[in-house]
Amino acid sequence: MRNLIAGVLLLAVACTVLSAPAAVAAKVPSIEFGLKAGVPLTALMTAASNGYEPRTRRYTLGPTLELKLPYKFSFEVDLLYKRMAYLYPGPISRLSTPAVAGRWELPVLAKYRFTAGRCNPFMTLGGSWNRVTGSHSMGKDSIGLRHRSVLGLAIGFGVERRFGPIRVMPEVRFTHWTDRNFGVRDAALRSNLNQTEFLAGFTF
Repeated sequence: MRNLIAGVLLLAVACTVLSAPAAVAAKVPSIEFGLKAGVPLTALMTAASNGYEPRTRRYTLGPTLELKLPYKFSFEVDLLYKRMAYLYPGPISRLSTPAVAGRWELPVLAKYRFTAGRCNPFMTLGGSWNRVTGSHSMGKDSIGLRHRSVLGLAIGFGVERRFGPIRVMPEVRFTHWTDRNFGVRDAALRSNLNQTEFLAGFTF
């Protein structure tokens, strides 16, 4: 994970040095739509007891919308889906029971580009809201579900590069949730408060 973060930061520095200076004249706001896909770099859940086994599904996917504003600012809204799964001790000794849940995340972010050329490092900062859906195990509600919805703070760093009509935006994003969806601090199974993920955005 450190190598990936270092690579993104190095690419951002290179783009800052190589990008041509841009005029700061105001432009008419525009809206771009696209897709975001990625992988969690940290586990969504932690097990602290025998018989519990988190199984993070390594994908993130959803639509993205960006409102581009003057002076290299913009607002971004994503709707990202993650799949959570885990095993917990069942009613019969030595047999684990599977449980699955989906989690939607809605980050609303302010974005600033440090340059205005073809290759632009950027930073995002804002809030995020999540919602656990489809939580079930053997036809029942999943064990340990505490809050279906939680608020969080998100910050990200990445690089934007245009290829014809398509903008490609690799990014490393950190999110801190104010509470846990599953469990409490010392629970046998609990969702993590801190989340790191690698995302790649494609807008048109």
